[in-house]
Amino acid sequence: MPKSNKHSFTYLRVLLATLVTLIAIPLLSLPSMAGRVTFRPPSDPAPKSSSGGASRDGSLGVAACSSARSGIGQSVTPVLPTTNIGFTLTEHPTVFVYVPASNARKAFFSIQDEDNNHVYQADINLPKQPGVMQVKLPTSAPGLKTNKNYKWSLVMICTADLEPDSPFVSGWIRRVEYKTNIRNNQNKNITLDSVSELAETGIWYDTLATLAQLRLSQPNNQVLATSWANLLSSVGLNAIANEPLVQ
Repeated sequence: MPKSNKHSFTYLRVLLATLVTLIAIPLLSLPSMAGRVTFRPPSDPAPKSSSGGASRDGSLGVAACSSARSGIGQSVTPVLPTTNIGFTLTEHPTVFVYVPASNARKAFFSIQDEDNNHVYQADINLPKQPGVMQVKLPTSAPGLKTNKNYKWSLVMICTADLEPDSPFVSGWIRRVEYKTNIRNNQNKNITLDSVSELAETGIWYDTLATLAQLRLSQPNNQVLATSWANLLSSVGLNAIANEPLVQ
């Protein structure tokens, strides 16, 4: 082989190897980036007065709600770990609920303390399509106190009024004290690293809210979508792990 051709061939091999490496690096990093959000649930269970928060089967709801249900995720579902309680660092946290396809357009949402005193209650609009919706406690409502348990409930309004058999879910919230390193991160730009830090500390509601904010701001980011699905699957919510975020 002539010397010039040999040099050209060697150059092409090096160039090809470099291109393959550059392409492979982001592809190889995707699983590790998505796997960084690892939730470590606290050992504290929900209060014994909890009804379990399990949604009623679709067949038990009134016809206006149950007639439209079919396929995956037929029941309204609280987005919570199996302990049915999650921690938050904020006075006004955001609750997440999977809402199935139905004819209901409104729901009744409430938060009570352990003595059954109402902290907040309101009718809220349901999304037009099924998916995971977020319900934020407004700043006009009394803030949650630290180291106190609160029970939230969401009841789908299937007819003109609430009915005894209206589909519902409930869960628990406990506001906990800030840890210094997490509080400092609240002032920084939201990243997957900040989500991961919240998850590893067992702060469920804020982990979801922060990751949801990232997903809504970057709807085509597959790493964020995978992180969300992995997070929900890790607490037994496989059935709704790939359902869309709806507003």
